[in-house]
Parts: sequence; structure tokens; C-alpha cells
Amino acid sequence: MTIAQGRCADVAQGCKWVMYRFETFELDPAKGLTRSGKPVALEPQAIQLLEYLIRQRDRIVSKQDLVDEIWGGNAITDAALNTRIRSVRKALGDSAASAKYIKTFPKRGFQFVAPVTVTDAQGPSERRPSGKWTLIAGAFTALLLVLVTLMFPDDGPAVLDTEKPSLAVVQFDNLGDEDRLQYFVDGLTDDLIGHLSRNRELFVVSSATMFSYAEDQETPVEIARDLGVSYVVRGSVRRSEGKVRVSVELIDVAASETIWAEVFDSELTDVFDVQDKISGAIAGRLLPEIYQSDDARLSAKPTEDFGAWELYLRGRMRQAVFTKEAQYEAVGIAQDAIARDPEFAAAYSLKARALGTIFFFQWSETPQDTLVSATEAATRAIELDNRDAQAHAALGYIYRFTGDAEPAIANLERAVSLNPNDARIRLELAHTYDWFRMQDLALPQIEMAIDLSPRDPMLQNMYFYKGHILFHLGRHDEALEAAHRLGAVATSDTWRIFHNLLRAANLIELNRGDEARNAIDAALSINPNLSISAMRRQFAGSKNHPENRRIWLESLQNAGLPE
Repeated sequence: MTIAQGRCADVAQGCKWVMYRFETFELDPAKGLTRSGKPVALEPQAIQLLEYLIRQRDRIVSKQDLVDEIWGGNAITDAALNTRIRSVRKALGDSAASAKYIKTFPKRGFQFVAPVTVTDAQGPSERRPSGKWTLIAGAFTALLLVLVTLMFPDDGPAVLDTEKPSLAVVQFDNLGDEDRLQYFVDGLTDDLIGHLSRNRELFVVSSATMFSYAEDQETPVEIARDLGVSYVVRGSVRRSEGKVRVSVELIDVAASETIWAEVFDSELTDVFDVQDKISGAIAGRLLPEIYQSDDARLSAKPTEDFGAWELYLRGRMRQAVFTKEAQYEAVGIAQDAIARDPEFAAAYSLKARALGTIFFFQWSETPQDTLVSATEAATRAIELDNRDAQAHAALGYIYRFTGDAEPAIANLERAVSLNPNDARIRLELAHTYDWFRMQDLALPQIEMAIDLSPRDPMLQNMYFYKGHILFHLGRHDEALEAAHRLGAVATSDTWRIFHNLLRAANLIELNRGDEARNAIDAALSINPNLSISAMRRQFAGSKNHPENRRIWLESLQNAGLPE
């Protein structure tokens, strides 16, 4: 039986289960959604939500109705609910802007609006159970929902429960004719997020999560509601003949109204002033006290050479791509930026991060030389700008590779203090705490990273490290939940292997031997060369805490990973 078991069309006549047909879709609550006979991927909780909306299609269903039905009345964030709505719409090829199936009624709820045919084994029917059978079926459904809630916990993104004003900056629109300069617009958006993130009084959704919405059709307000934030910033950039015009507005999501808007015209060489004016105006509208002490620091220009700045933006885009070619290209672009402005701290920071990634993934033929170069670049960045969070993070991560716990942790903690809303830095700090067997300190950092960037492309990394941290804390049920979420977002065989190994290590500790061996078999089906001895060789040059290695390998060996 699945999470969304079909409803009985007529219990008294043998309990025939109903089928819903609309357009080219067919929903069998016991089997799932199909389109023209082909299965449509949709998680069980979303199937349950779709079925409920269809059954209640004669009325507007409130958010509370959905919470009561799907989550048994338990408190959830708007982000979790809206994520489920969004996944159903995506499966149906629908959108909030042009609703064909699910229509949103602001401040009221949702309604399924497409014509539906309901059938059972005896043909078309709109019959419903009645009398005592309704009570029996209802009680059974309620019991089922309780079991389902335990088996399939919510995995939708939810912003941090905080009293801070929460803010999302959607990707700015490029109104120019030069597609090749999209990186400039993206860089302006990314930098605005970075400027706002430095303020501890704000909760700012990370750029990684915001850029993941780039191909979606949702409006800025819909995206903000999906994330559960209170304010959203949107804007556009037009660049021509050496000038740039940036239009920005700040929207109150609950009221769906613009509370501040402004247009900034500037010479391209003054783009940094434009960024500072925008971020300062937004933060000032929300929190007037922020800029009383920090205005001078935040308005400092990173470089006087605009060509170096453009190179840096291009290099940052390449460094975000985790391939050998992209990392080496980022190093080259960073070096070109440094050649234009040898005092440009961010360019050294970019170079250090790319070199560190090359070292970590063993893409260098001379790893020690690469490590030395990365350390020198990060150190130089800090010498030039001691408040560069990325430089401290890069240097801290490099020290982790060398096994130097004190400078590794100190630099990463410094990076977090400089930019507390950077999810990637939180991830690196959590990984480093875990690396040196400080799991009690690592757990809140990895949880914060996930909260800050719930759609991050590195979410698979985050869930693996969360599961690994919980494994070493002995919280194996929670570690299994993290493994489940890793499996849901894994994008490569490498992470699918980690998903199965994480499951196996925790299952064997819970005395669920058969399931643990099945997980090992699943990992071996992806890579038949997996073995304890191979993993020992891989760990041989690692500076990871030896007790971490011992416990991890012992559990995998007990789970059935061959020697």
C-alpha cells in the first residue's frame, strides 16, 4: 500500500477503488500518476496532496485544510507546503502564473480547476462511501497517515525559524541585447546577495538557492512564498555605451506590494557604488540601525580596475562548476585579473578556492605544489583584505587538508563571522569540525547550511555530511533520514554510492543486518571494486581523525562490504 491509497467508491459493494482522469493524465492513488500511460515521477506526499485537491475540487482548499489532511495538523512552514504544491504543478506542466490545473487564490488557498472523470471497476462514478463505512474508512486513513508521516518525513525546503527579517533576491533580468554579458547581470545579483548577507540582522537566502530558480516560470513573489521569506528583491539591468541602469524594487510578500523602488544610473566604472546604494537602501528600509556602524566598511570598492572585476565575475562562474576543466579555467581567469590589479584581494581568493578544489579532487599531477600555491593565494588575499570571508574559508579548508586543526577552524570560524549567511562556508566549517572529530560542533553548522540554502546544488554534500556527523554522534535513526534525503537529491553515481554506504553503516548499527547488506549490494552494483582495503588505501594519506576512519570502516565491514 502506498502513501496515497485510493478512496473507496462503494464499500458496501466490495470497496472498488476510484481512478481520476483529467486531460491526458490518470491518477491511481494506489499506483501513482501517469500521462498517456507513462509514469510521471511524483513523491508519495505530493500524490496524496494532488488526490486531496481533486477530491475537494468543488471548493477552495485552505492551507490549513492541506496541513490537517497531509500532515495530520502538525505545524509546518509555508515553504514545505508550497514546495509540495510546486512539485505537483511541475509534474503536471502547470504554473501559478497560468494555472490550468491548480489555481491559487491569494490568502484563501488552492483549487483544482480542470474537468475530472472519476471511475471505478464498474465504470464512471461519483459515488462516495456513506454511513458507518465512512467512519471505518476515515479511521483507517487517519491511521495510515500517521504511519506515512513516520515513514516519509517532509523533505521540503524550510527557512530558518527566526525573528530576523527574511529576504530573497531573485536573479535580475538582463534587458540588454548582449547575452554574452549575462555573467555581469548574474554577478551584480550575486554581489547584492553577498552585501546583504553580511548583516547579522538579516536572514538572506543564499545565491546558490536563488540561482536554482533561473529556469523556472514562477514570479518573484511566488518564489518568495516557496521559500517562506517575508521580503523579496527583484530588478533589471540595462547596459549600453559604457553606462548601466539598474532598476530595483523591494516587495512585501504577505501584502504582495512594492514598498520601495528606485532606478540607479551609473558609469560602468561606478558599478560598485550602484551595488552599495541598492543594498544600503534595502537594508536601511528594513533595519535602519545596520548602516550606523557598518556603512564605511561595506562601501569599499574591491578594485578600481573594472576589467579586473569583469574577469573575476567570469572566473567565479567557472569555479562554481565542479569539473577539472572549469577549475583550471577559473585559476587562469583569476590570474588574469591579478595581472590587471595585483592588489585585488578577491581574485587571489578565487584562485585559492579553485586550486584547493583541484587538490581535493586529485586533479593535479603535482598535488603538493598545488597545495602550496593555494595556500599562498589565500594568504595573499587575507593580507590585502582581512575581511574577505571567502579568503579565510579557502585558507581554512586548505589547512584541513594538511591536518592543521587550529588554523583550519580559526579561519573558517572567522569566515562565518564575516559572512554568517553563506551556506557554503557553513558547510566547509561543518566538514572541518567533523574531520577533526568535533561532531557536536559540526551538527548545528550543517543544519544552518541546509536552512540557508535549501535548493543548493551542493545539497547532496550537505546531507551526506549531516548523515556522517549524526552517525558518529550515534544518532542512527536521524542519520538514516539524512541518507534518505541524500538519495533524493543525488545527481551522480559517486553520491549514490555514498547514499548506500551511509545507509549501510547506520542500518548495521541499528541491528538491521538484512537491510544493511542490501544497501552494500546496491553500492557494489554501481562500483563492483568497492572494498574495505581500497577505502583504507584512499584514507592512507588523509589527515582525517583516525577514530573517524576506524568506526566508519568497521561498520561498513560489519554490514558486508568485502575486505
